[in-house]
Amino acid sequence: MPTYTRLTPHPAHPHAPHPRIRLRDSERPTREQRRLRRLRRAGRSTTLSALALRGRRFHYAHVGDSRIYRLRGEFLEQLTTDHVWEMPGMSHVLKRALGLDTHVLPDFGDGELAAGDVFLIVCDGVWEPLGQLELHRLLRLHDSSQRAAESLVEAAHARGGQDNATALVARVVEVGDTDASLTDAGTLPLPGRLQPGARLDDFVIEGELHSGRDTLIYRARHATSGQRWALKTLQPVLAGDADAANRLLAEEWFLKRVHSHYFPEVLALPGRHFLYFAVRYFDGASLQDKLDAGQHFSPVEAVTLTIRALKGLAALHRLDIVHRDIKPANLHVDADGKLRILDLGVARCPTLDVREDHAQPGTPSFMAPELFSGAEASVQTDLYAVGATAYHLLTRRYPYGEIEPFQHPRFGEAVPPARYRPDIPPWLENVLLKAVAREPTQRFETAEEMLLALERGEANPLLRRRRPLVERSPAGAWPLLAFVSLSLNLLLLFLLLAS
Repeated sequence: MPTYTRLTPHPAHPHAPHPRIRLRDSERPTREQRRLRRLRRAGRSTTLSALALRGRRFHYAHVGDSRIYRLRGEFLEQLTTDHVWEMPGMSHVLKRALGLDTHVLPDFGDGELAAGDVFLIVCDGVWEPLGQLELHRLLRLHDSSQRAAESLVEAAHARGGQDNATALVARVVEVGDTDASLTDAGTLPLPGRLQPGARLDDFVIEGELHSGRDTLIYRARHATSGQRWALKTLQPVLAGDADAANRLLAEEWFLKRVHSHYFPEVLALPGRHFLYFAVRYFDGASLQDKLDAGQHFSPVEAVTLTIRALKGLAALHRLDIVHRDIKPANLHVDADGKLRILDLGVARCPTLDVREDHAQPGTPSFMAPELFSGAEASVQTDLYAVGATAYHLLTRRYPYGEIEPFQHPRFGEAVPPARYRPDIPPWLENVLLKAVAREPTQRFETAEEMLLALERGEANPLLRRRRPLVERSPAGAWPLLAFVSLSLNLLLLFLLLAS
């Protein structure tokens, strides 16, 4: 058992750093010793509870044993969980905190705001001596947030609390409007239809890239820098449509939040005079353009592209944003082979309440089965679309057949892609079939999980789930089960009579 000697600084230099010592492998502390040492360091760590109120929602991040409460009406709810060791005598020892580990792992949460909500952020020096009933009483006793916070601290000291006492109280007087916080869209006019050579603020239009039902995209050159940008605006017929304007600005807001090279860069336009936004333009083509040009993708190429798409999607999902329209046309590959995810026009984020005119956003053949039943888009529906996209790149077909707009399809079993492409390896087929499974619970839970399955590939292949008979053939399973049950009952009756 190795021994450890505490090195004490020289008395004349009490703050001098300890000398660095390199231990032999046999002298390095064990995992249990490191755990105990970490517990001893808990006194040099700190807790953090942060609350943000924005628009119609609240968000919080929390690590440690401070707490966040919400008082709504007569009910006081603790929103956070204490990160302490659940062992006798260790209820004050933190297992997660700032300064305790190299990487911080906070809890996150959010919810809807309501007028009259009262939020309380409080440390253990207050909530422990008072208890939840007294916290509830004092919060309801004072209308002033300042006075409520002061009374909580005073009461904690009066109860004999020996720890630091901190309390913060925030009241929601009126629920805000998230849309208005982005910008007043009604003050920005549409630029109208632009011809090559036309000027739009600091941009010179070079040509039209795309004209859709609601939007127009132009290729333009910045008059000063000479850099090329893609400018996205609304069709002239939507002038004065505040909902369409807010959707366009929401897309710009999403792109600004995603700091990832798998998405196009957004240019800040503080002085724009028209309703549009600008993203970096790249030469290249979408995967749909490549398919239309007759390009065939090998399994290796399809896996490489899918991995890149999943990395971008993971960055989006970490921000609680669901794309809702992943398909080959929205995956762009530039001249250097870099993939970028395009078109967040129908993306959704719970923190941004933007009204929609789309009955069901997305492209039918790449939409998950549950979306046709009215389910909300989710991480699993995005992952289904990624799987369907990879399936289509390899086979030029769809897992459940092509689905036309306004069609209400019935989903049976996904066709194994190797039926169309025998060169698809079994491990890749298993990954694709899991991604496009009919039931969301049978798909990958996160983009990172699917990414890991593709990166491991044949070295650690994903095994196909064996489906029970009742799932494979519901109509044939029940008669068989009834026959087996009846036979067992008759056998039991015979044995009883024979005895």
